[in-house]
Amino acid sequence: MQTIRAKALCIFRHNNKVLLSEAYDPAKDEHYLRPIGGSIEFGETSQQAIEREVLEEIGAEIHVLGLLEVYENLFTFNGQQGHEIVFMYHAQLKDQRIYDQPQVLGCETDGTQFIAKWFSQAEIYATQKPVYPIGVDRVLFSNAF
Repeated sequence: MQTIRAKALCIFRHNNKVLLSEAYDPAKDEHYLRPIGGSIEFGETSQQAIEREVLEEIGAEIHVLGLLEVYENLFTFNGQQGHEIVFMYHAQLKDQRIYDQPQVLGCETDGTQFIAKWFSQAEIYATQKPVYPIGVDRVLFSNAF
């Protein structure tokens, strides 16, 4: 039996750009973009999870500013059906030097390496890559935060 997963993702904004990681779905042969974050572990809050995930993935401590939205995400990845509840946060990086880096190297818990880059709205559009989870694009550059 498959289960619904709980995830926490985070949007970082600086100078009209957002930090997004680049990923790939081999079954669809699709490159896509997504905010940094991951699964919530049993016994931790979604805020604790995003703080831990960012530290584990890119080695950065953050100051969480707030919860933006909660998404229910039904999707297919690598040929498998997925179902998750996503808590989308916005935060600031405590290490201000990261904002000056054009890209940030990261590592998933399974050892898979990734690159996160700062994208303007126009740059995201120019990549022609989708941004997941579906619907997150409406808050990436929103004035709501």
